[in-house]
This record gives sequence, C-alpha cells and structure tokens, in this order.
Amino acid sequence: MTKLAPTKPAKRSAKPGRFALAPPKRRRGQETLDLFVAATEALLEERTFEQITVQEIALRAGRPIGSFYARFASKDALLPCLYARYDRDLESYVGKWFAGTDWPSLDLVEAVREVVRGLVSMYLERRWLLRAMALFARSRPEAIPEEVFARRGRVFDHAARALESHHRSIAHVDPAHAVRFGLFVVMSVAREKLLFGEAPHARVTPMTRAELERELARTLCGYLGAAPGSSPPRPGEPRPGPVPAER
Repeated sequence: MTKLAPTKPAKRSAKPGRFALAPPKRRRGQETLDLFVAATEALLEERTFEQITVQEIALRAGRPIGSFYARFASKDALLPCLYARYDRDLESYVGKWFAGTDWPSLDLVEAVREVVRGLVSMYLERRWLLRAMALFARSRPEAIPEEVFARRGRVFDHAARALESHHRSIAHVDPAHAVRFGLFVVMSVAREKLLFGEAPHARVTPMTRAELERELARTLCGYLGAAPGSSPPRPGEPRPGPVPAER
C-alpha cells in the first residue's frame, strides 16, 4: 500500500507586503490597533471581509484613516491580527468547556455526541468571523503568526483527549490515530456546512443543526466502531477487536 507523504508545512518567511504590520511601540498604539481589530470583527457581523472598506473600519473605530495606514499596510494586514485574537479566545473557550464537562461519567458514544455538539456550537457562535479566518488560513497560511499553530494544536488536543480516554471501547487498530482522523473529518464537514453553506456542495445536502449533529456523531461513532450504550470493558473482559491492517 502506498502511503501518503507527510504534509510539509508552508514555508515560513517574512510576511508579504500587504500583510505587513507596524508593531505598536506604546500602550496607546496597542489600544488603537485593538480598536481597529474590534471594529473589523463587529463589521464582519454585517457583511463579508471583502465588502468592508478601510473607511468603514476607521469610522467604526473612531480613528482617522491615516492612523490605520500608519499601522497596517493594507486591509489584509488586519487578518493575522484577527486570527490571533480569535485563536486566543478559542483556546480559553474550549478549555473552559472541556473542564466543565464530567467526561469520565460518559461512555464513548455520549462523549462523541458531546464533542460534536461543542464543535458545532463553536462554528456557529461567530460564524461571520470564522468564515473570514478560514478563507485567510487556506489562502495565506504563511501569513499566520507562528504561535497560532501551537495554540491550535492545544485546542485540538482537548477534544482528542476526551475521546482517547475511551480507547478500550474503540474498535480500531490504532485508537489514538482513529480519534484524531475522525475529529478531522467531523470538523471538516462541520466547517464546510456551517461556514460555507451557500456553496453548491453544501446546498445540495440540506439539513438542520440537529440533523447535522446527529449525522456527524453517527459518522464518528461508526468510524471508531462504537455502538450506543457502549462503555469501557470491565477488568478481565476482552476489548473490541481491532480493524485488520491493510496489506
């Protein structure tokens, strides 16, 4: 069997000109930068990033346009700041959510349903912002701040650990790998359906939020080999058989 080569990370280099940002040297400069970022996020609730103008951002922030261009090379230079700000909020949000759930009291199927529900809620909470961030991350990954990648890994680890704790109930030769691949599939489908629902491939599969959550949970449970009501075997009981490895 031919194995896929590992995906190489995008080459990290100096940010392209239009993404250039002048780092604030004083507290007031940071406050002004934050005002521009917050104004942009607020405007994203009303329309897409492509439709927003620098003039609107400056007006919403209560700052002159010259002040904007003193910090940002272009409107696009806001995107790395928006992404980093969103990512910091996401890590805190996900951390609190997982800490507030009694995962040991759930069986694997219940844990899958809870993880799926939380992921769907995450995508819907700030859909307008997430859509802009997803487009940016796909088109210009080299412009995303380096620390974002480490934070995103920690966020993903929360969900992975919640399911990996039920590894004895996972009928797969490699439970940890199965959990991570299964989560990647679920998050990919949820992202496409919830953030890009107007696209043709999403529109031809109409469903409500409840239907989406149910089918995503069913998909992940099926891949992991879980069944409703499943729970870790008691000491001495055999665990579910692994999926035979491909030759």
